[in-house]
Amino acid sequence: MDQKKIYGRWNLWEEFAGYPMMIYGLEGKKIHERLRSRIEKAQQKSSKIVLNEKLRNEFLIRYEKLDNFFSFHFKDIDESRNHNFEEKIQYCLDQYKKESNSLLSPSNLMKLQGNFLNGAETTLFLYFALEHKTNREISLSDIMIGDNSSKILLTFLKDKKFIDENHNLLVDQKSSFIRIHRFLKDNHIINPDFQDTTIIEAMENEYNTNFDKGTFSRAITVKPNDFEENIYQELSKLLNIKY
Repeated sequence: MDQKKIYGRWNLWEEFAGYPMMIYGLEGKKIHERLRSRIEKAQQKSSKIVLNEKLRNEFLIRYEKLDNFFSFHFKDIDESRNHNFEEKIQYCLDQYKKESNSLLSPSNLMKLQGNFLNGAETTLFLYFALEHKTNREISLSDIMIGDNSSKILLTFLKDKKFIDENHNLLVDQKSSFIRIHRFLKDNHIINPDFQDTTIIEAMENEYNTNFDKGTFSRAITVKPNDFEENIYQELSKLLNIKY
């Protein structure tokens, strides 16, 4: 990002004010707990928001336009499904420490810390508000019948190496994967009231990949092979399907 947005103009008085931070390493010792305080503040503030459609759209625009040191790195790492929230925060801290270790100017160190902490609070307030108060993306648990059906299926797919620990699809043969889910719909484990387009959307969100309608339509017309029949039998035992 633009360095001028982090450090701004140079002021002589800030050099003198910042020397204690560099000499005693105060910012390095305190930054983690200060960030934790900002995170808690952002969570508390966001929990009080009543987010209607108009406000949601405004928040989304504000979030997308954020341009500070913290948001730059957080939004970048947030695109990955391979990291939980704490790992994303640690990534941002690591980027902060890397940047601060390269600085020789006390004033820049002060500005970096202020930018980082204020940016964290602003960014995470919007992040928490949008995460908890909007209609989230539909997932398998939303379309499957039974409290534990989606958990049983996902555990099974992991064991069979269809997906990894973060539910990312590992196999190349999407057609076979689609037919497994069609089998579940035919046997009312996936709610048959849902259209194929909704099932496709849930699968895309759950497995972080694309399933176009053409591939889906062609896949469900093909007769299952012996491997797939064995998969159906195993799933039938796990999900109490008469097969």
